[in-house]
Amino acid sequence: DPPNLGRARESIARIIAEGSRASEVVKRIRGLSKKNTFQRSTLHVNELFHEVIALLDAELLKNKVQVSTDLDPNLPLVFGDRVQLQQVILNLMVNSIEAMHDVTNRTRQLSVKSHKVDPDRVQVSVKDSGCGLEPGQTDNLFEAFFTTKTGGIGMGLSISRTIIESHGGRLWATTNPDYGATFQFELPAADGSNS
Repeated sequence: DPPNLGRARESIARIIAEGSRASEVVKRIRGLSKKNTFQRSTLHVNELFHEVIALLDAELLKNKVQVSTDLDPNLPLVFGDRVQLQQVILNLMVNSIEAMHDVTNRTRQLSVKSHKVDPDRVQVSVKDSGCGLEPGQTDNLFEAFFTTKTGGIGMGLSISRTIIESHGGRLWATTNPDYGATFQFELPAADGSNS
C-alpha cells in the first residue's frame, strides 16, 4: 500500500504540538511551586474543554468512553493561565476515564458541563459513570499524596486545587446519586466580561 503522507504529517504535527504543550505544563507547574507569575489572559472556558477533548480523543476511543457536552455558549470570560486551566480539565477528565476502566455493565459516560452560577462566576463540571467515591473520601481527595488509584502518587487533584484556588476559584467533588462522581470548579468572571 502507498504510504498516507497526509496522515503521517498530521500525526507528526500533533506529536510536536503535544510535546510543546507538555513542556509548557511542566514549566508552569514548576513555576507554580516557585510562586512565579502566571501567563494570564481572558479565556473562554468552553474553548479549553474543546481543546482537551480533542487531545484525549484517542484515549476516549481506546477506553470506549462516550462524551456528552453541555457547554453554555453565553459564559462570561475568565481571566486565567490557559495551560494551567487546561491541565486541571485534563486531570479531571483522565481521572474520570480511569474511574470507568472496570465498568462493563453500563455505558462509560463522561459528561462535561459549563454554566453561569451568577453574572460573576462560571461553574464547570466533569461527571463520570464509574465506581464513585467511598464515604468520607471527598474529605481527603485533594490532599497531597492521597490516592485511590493503584500506582497513583496523589498529586493531580492537589495540584489542580492549588491552580483553581490561585485563580480565585474553588474545586470540589461529590458522589453521584446513581453511579460515579462529579468534580466541579468555579472561577470568577474576568472584570467587565459579559460574553
